[in-house]
Amino acid sequence: MRGLRRACCVLFLLPASAGAIPPEMDRQLQGALDLLYAMKWQEADAAVQGVIAMAPDHPYGHFGLAAVSMIHYIYGVEQADPALLETFTERTDDAIVKGTAWVKKHPQDAEGFMALGAAYGVSARLMAVRHRWLKAYWHGRTAVAHLKKAAQLDPSMGDPWLGLGMYDYYSDAYPRVARVLAKLVLRGNRSRGVAELKRAAEAGTFSQIVSKMILVEIFLEDQWGLRDPDQAVRLSAEVRQRYPDSAMVQDIDFVANYEAARYPEVLADVDKFLERARRGEYDPLQLAKALVIQGTTLWAADRREEGLAALRAAAEVRVDGKATRWGVWAEIRAGNLLDLMGRRPEALALYQAAAGEPDLWDLRQFAKAGLRAPWTDAYPGHISPFGA
Repeated sequence: MRGLRRACCVLFLLPASAGAIPPEMDRQLQGALDLLYAMKWQEADAAVQGVIAMAPDHPYGHFGLAAVSMIHYIYGVEQADPALLETFTERTDDAIVKGTAWVKKHPQDAEGFMALGAAYGVSARLMAVRHRWLKAYWHGRTAVAHLKKAAQLDPSMGDPWLGLGMYDYYSDAYPRVARVLAKLVLRGNRSRGVAELKRAAEAGTFSQIVSKMILVEIFLEDQWGLRDPDQAVRLSAEVRQRYPDSAMVQDIDFVANYEAARYPEVLADVDKFLERARRGEYDPLQLAKALVIQGTTLWAADRREEGLAALRAAAEVRVDGKATRWGVWAEIRAGNLLDLMGRRPEALALYQAAAGEPDLWDLRQFAKAGLRAPWTDAYPGHISPFGA
């Protein structure tokens, strides 16, 4: 299912309720959150370590370390460094241990249950990304129990509704594409989940931005009646207004506008981003991704030769001499476009090259599909197979 990559978004929630924790810890948590959105990994890690120094037994800091590792893995290295994934797994396990110990000592602490529920929720989404559906189910159910407890202990908290909304939405959506889950009684409800996510976006302390990002994904990808690109554009613009220089936030805004067929706006915006990327303000991975967005948008706007040039440029981007996730995808997309332009031999060469890369991102299936049969759709479809 497209959009599972957005599983990592919940990691942006460093669960807390402002005013219920010491002001300095509150500032440190918010600072860590801002650094994560800015993709400043070492600084974010240091900020979270500062939270742990303030309160070694509190689950916030331990969960925050897991957040830094996972966001770095997903957005910083585009899933090309398994060591970061291992670090995330270890840190998530530690956050669950620390959170469990905390709520045993503080059974009336809403924020402790919030932190523990968030840790289980993050683990559940990661298991879903890996298609480990049964473990995702059990961790999801455990997360919901803790989040409901947090909301019961402190009804004024808006943050628990992020996790509850995600569970309601995805436990309704996943069984439609995963047969193993279809046999379980999940009792999810997509419409209710969207309403709960909107509640978190309006009333959450630390969950407002990530709730909007999840809603953008839903409004771009829902296949059963909730798709609404215009609403996605509105929400992505709100997030971008707060973090205008964040590469990941800009990418989400580009995709939302593309899905709403606002091609001139996307192209003008991406041109500005590329200027900054070529000056070294963003790392090469972001350059490759922006070129894919540009190339796909030009294709959709029926500017095929220009689109092909952008996709070829993306395919040439290397990091430490290795192909990038977006570079491999660019080869496949360029092959698709060449097929459409009647240049099958050139397309086959690109598919073969993409199929020969290490399959770190499950892209080989698309390269093999291109080798079996030429692409024939005039419209390129979604910008990537990774989600909104």
